[in-house]
Amino acid sequence: MRKSIKILMMALAAMLIAGGASSIQAKDKKGLKYNSTTEYNAESLAKGAPGTNIVRLDGRGETEDLAIEDAKMKAVACALFCGFPSGANGAEAAPAIISDPSADNSKFLADFFKSGGEYLNYVKISTTAGSKSVSKATTKLFKVAIGLDISYDALKDVMVKNGLAK
Repeated sequence: MRKSIKILMMALAAMLIAGGASSIQAKDKKGLKYNSTTEYNAESLAKGAPGTNIVRLDGRGETEDLAIEDAKMKAVACALFCGFPSGANGAEAAPAIISDPSADNSKFLADFFKSGGEYLNYVKISTTAGSKSVSKATTKLFKVAIGLDISYDALKDVMVKNGLAK
């Protein structure tokens, strides 16, 4: 029960949208702002199946599983708010899906990113680049770097359908 509450709190806090005129920002429970690929530390690894981006991101959590879920959430948020840089093996850059900072999308995104939410339909651990590295950042915090497949085109389609992207 405690894990579920922590995951829910992290998911909801991560998707709060800060009102800024020039960018869309999400905050996690520690108040860290995510508004660039540098802050997400996203690395494009390769071209995936059509409409799919293979990326590597870091996640943090009290357990390895929570750190992986954090990386999955960050990968989807990165696709939505920042896009992905170009990378190795012909991986093309992908622009941010949600580009209108004035759009009122906080309710939809809070539901989308809730624990076990719809965002999980658009991200999975990559079988192509599935290697992961796990380390202890502190005595109570795991850090995981993992390859993930992001269904970028399908994610964009759902955002267009719900009026969050064009």
